Amino acid sequence: MSMVTQRKTTFCRICEATCGLQVDVEDNRIVEIKPDREHVVSQGYACVKGTRYASIQHSPDRILNPMKRVGSEWHDITWKQAIAEIGAKAKGLIADHGPQTFGHFVGSAGGANVLAPLFRGALFAGIGSKRMYGTGTCDTMNKFRVNEDMYGSPMRLAYPDVENTEFLMILGANPVVSGNTLYHLPRAAERFRDIGKRGGQVVFVNPRRIESAAAGEHLFIRPDTDLFFLAAFANELIRKFGVDRERVKAHMKNFNGLEKTLQGWTPERQAEVTGIPADTLRDLVRTHHQAKGAALYMATGVNQGRNGTLCFWLLECINAISGNLDRRGGTLMGEGLVDMAKQVTEDPQMMTSYDRHDDLPTVSGQQPAGMLADDILSDRGDRVTALIVEASNPLLACSNPNGRLDEALSSLELLVSIDLFRNEVGDLAHYVLPATTWMERPEVPYALQSLAGCCPTPYMIYADAVLEPPPGVRHEWWMYTRLADEMGVTLFQNRAASTLAKTAARVAYTSIGKHLPGPELLIDGMLKGGGLPGRKEMAKKHPHGLLLPENPGDNFLGTDRMLTSDGKVDLAPTAYVSTFEESVERRFEEEKQNADRIKLVGIRQLRRMNTSSANSPELVKETTNYAYLSIEDAGRIGVENGDLIEVESDFGKIEIPVRVTSEMMARTMAIPQCWGHKVARGLRHAAKHPGVNSNLLAGDGPDNIEKLSGMSHLSGILVDVRRFHA
Repeated sequence: MSMVTQRKTTFCRICEATCGLQVDVEDNRIVEIKPDREHVVSQGYACVKGTRYASIQHSPDRILNPMKRVGSEWHDITWKQAIAEIGAKAKGLIADHGPQTFGHFVGSAGGANVLAPLFRGALFAGIGSKRMYGTGTCDTMNKFRVNEDMYGSPMRLAYPDVENTEFLMILGANPVVSGNTLYHLPRAAERFRDIGKRGGQVVFVNPRRIESAAAGEHLFIRPDTDLFFLAAFANELIRKFGVDRERVKAHMKNFNGLEKTLQGWTPERQAEVTGIPADTLRDLVRTHHQAKGAALYMATGVNQGRNGTLCFWLLECINAISGNLDRRGGTLMGEGLVDMAKQVTEDPQMMTSYDRHDDLPTVSGQQPAGMLADDILSDRGDRVTALIVEASNPLLACSNPNGRLDEALSSLELLVSIDLFRNEVGDLAHYVLPATTWMERPEVPYALQSLAGCCPTPYMIYADAVLEPPPGVRHEWWMYTRLADEMGVTLFQNRAASTLAKTAARVAYTSIGKHLPGPELLIDGMLKGGGLPGRKEMAKKHPHGLLLPENPGDNFLGTDRMLTSDGKVDLAPTAYVSTFEESVERRFEEEKQNADRIKLVGIRQLRRMNTSSANSPELVKETTNYAYLSIEDAGRIGVENGDLIEVESDFGKIEIPVRVTSEMMARTMAIPQCWGHKVARGLRHAAKHPGVNSNLLAGDGPDNIEKLSGMSHLSGILVDVRRFHA
């Protein structure tokens, strides 16, 4: 008897491109995944990670029931037992040590799950714990800090108007491969080329000649010197009358403070350390000034340096003072289903606070990931003794000098991993709880798209679940709600709402619950609250997405969407100016002193993004990653393709094979991140293709954390490189 094939329309949630997909399904299994040619934005584009997702969805290593570790052995247990034991243990530790003893760590994959953060945040707010960590402080938290200080909310995030700009400069990002960060840009290469076709210019500033540069121009820059480049760019803009004085006067403040701070940063001075000639910088400023619309954008490669917050501050100042902020062709502020930016200003969890024992901030709800080992191994009374890790593998994603984070996680009295697989963190955990995949959830796109509107082509899409989850798998909202019920925690600071959520969770996986609506009604409310059809109508009439009105610009400055106390953009927040003045000369001298040393940066690879993709036989064929060196550096060290080298930093040492390439700037090394699955007992394919974890070379603790945003220093790390001799 032949099976019936159903074609279902959905969208990918592996990265922020959220490309449209067509999925053929037979008997609740994926037969084939193809790009959705009718998707209103991706228009038939999808990368291999999305089209090969079946190998992850149906992996034989996937966890299908709750598991408990007894000694070194793992046993399947019931959900009733798992929730009861985890809840009782957590409640006891909180009684002994206080609420800050119970922490949480979330990975970037958690950002694609629209409902989970609502219930996760409600649980920990009810407990009274602020020990919320995540990979946000490894890649983007500097941006949220700057948004809050300049615009009044961490979620008031500007994006480049790529459809209309005449000049786009991108620092430390490779959107063609990474799928972009914090705004929606599928078909990135095509859209960059379109800028050139209409007479515009796209410039990529990066230590490596990245894949995206094929759609524009490329400039080498020495890693972690972007601060000096941006300071000189902004100062040159001011000196050559590239400032929109009228716009600045009407909508901004502290321009004089910004101007004074940047005095002395000339094109010639930045050239001493960046490698970008003075005349090249002047040409860039001139082209930027003459363009009818211009935008600067930066991402992870700059964010992860020692000066990520200051860099993003100066970049946003350039966009603002040039008159390009809130202007068509420049950078725009989107409008989502709700005004999430305004909502979070009323949530103490989401606004910057200093509630730790040290001087490090909590930004946008996250404490520094680089302090997690310290917070666990501390002898303080409020040390972290219990931790839930959701959708992440921090042993590979975070700085882990000499395996210090392994030591810390191993010492916890309660460690729970919520994931698809038993990864390296799962191996150390006491419990592993199986979560749904994005194929098994009804959803709208990432919150920054759906709720903040960070989309150059405004649109909305809703997709029903493509597959039914396995019987033993649960949604994250359910896990957090059941734990709250078990621990006697009131959710949402509202007894009625808490009771409703707990009742929904109790019946959700019963025969009755299957026929009752659940938290997906919240998605319905979001859509209708944004003036759009509900989810049923969206799925039926707009399965490929619904285009929304274009963003015309001039709808942010001077309106109530500007959330600072006086309604003006702050161009020179006191903390930024003082940090710049205290550190910039010292950092400049350090750069000159270390000019001949190699600096390490990371690489994002098209065929892998996280632990799940690392375990896919259809995505990962190589058994290792490589260290990419320039021809000049390879000759100086005396190595060729395939040779093994030893790379040593102040924090650790690794051995890794070399690839020699003309794509690398001299005195720079690039190593793809999120490899290193040498002891991945629950990831059989990844264990056979382990590679090397470059984050063993990164430091943790307060000396290796950017003080303004809590970001870890993961890029531009000084290393010594030599040929390996066994």
